[in-house]
Amino acid sequence: MDQLTPERAGRILEAIRGARVLVVGDLMLDRYIVGAVDRISPEAPVPVVLVEEEWEAVGGAANVAANVAALGAACRVVGCAGRDAPGETLRSGLTALGISTDGLVLTGVRPTTVKTRIVARRQQVA
Repeated sequence: MDQLTPERAGRILEAIRGARVLVVGDLMLDRYIVGAVDRISPEAPVPVVLVEEEWEAVGGAANVAANVAALGAACRVVGCAGRDAPGETLRSGLTALGISTDGLVLTGVRPTTVKTRIVARRQQVA
């Protein structure tokens, strides 16, 4: 196998530009809740988080698609999401990244998968 030199990496990245990629998988919405912790709850041994900011991003296979698109490839996704607010956020997030959502099936049969992370002091708390 050839050694990965900066020149070879550049050729590989250039070859990806304009490629057409289909990502099939579990599309989800990643939700981040970030804050500060300065005490432990008196009811249970868990940190009390003072929320400072929240944001959402495409996750799961949708994150893979976002990475593919960031490399310059034309990307489409095939997957399922709920016909709910997180599903709409996922769809609009993909569209904002320039990713075709023609293969996104919105269904009322199940909710959109939402993965929530609570982060404090740059560590995931829950």
